[in-house]
Amino acid sequence: MQKLIRILHNRRLLIYTGTGAAMILVIIAVILIVRIAGADDMQPEPRIVTLTIDMPDDIPLEEKEQIIYNSLLEAGFSSAGACGIMGNIAVESPDYDTAAVNESTGALGLFQWTNDGDRQQKMKDYCRDQKLNWNSIEAQLGFAIYELSGGDPIACRLDDFLRQTDNSYAAAAEFTVGFERCITDSGRSADRYMGQLYPEFYGEYYQGLSRRINKAMNYYIRFNE
Repeated sequence: MQKLIRILHNRRLLIYTGTGAAMILVIIAVILIVRIAGADDMQPEPRIVTLTIDMPDDIPLEEKEQIIYNSLLEAGFSSAGACGIMGNIAVESPDYDTAAVNESTGALGLFQWTNDGDRQQKMKDYCRDQKLNWNSIEAQLGFAIYELSGGDPIACRLDDFLRQTDNSYAAAAEFTVGFERCITDSGRSADRYMGQLYPEFYGEYYQGLSRRINKAMNYYIRFNE
């Protein structure tokens, strides 16, 4: 009789243990589903902005920069945010040349898009879908805004920050890391990133980071005199 009681007791333990394990698995599954749904919510629906920019080919650089600045303000970026973006353009494409091509890497345009992550092809696909000439100012700024506002899972961390910040220094640094992603080994032309939006890259070196920051701060002084 005692042996039978022990067997029944052990069976109850197995049932309880099995039920508990099943409940734990259900809870874990629910947590994973919630996290996945939350991750999807973190990447917003990208904005498609139609820009109309009248910019003759022979326009002086300073006038070109003023037009770009005004366009970025109209797109919703703060003055400091716009200057942070422009500080990076001024290093990537000093003449604001949308047709600029890096012969060694194949990077092109204002922001020197490469095909890492198919970004260059995505830019051209975006322009085709929007019926835009890919090497126009409107097209490239429009695609940059598209990436910043949700079209790119890394760059989209920048959107709210660039729309609200009053710090052109931080705007340029964060844009360098999150959008340009020109990470490199330490060297004379590289500086360490010490920002906040991309903690996974804290302390890494980026090409011309100090130059980008300096240009952004000079733009900010110039446009806010």
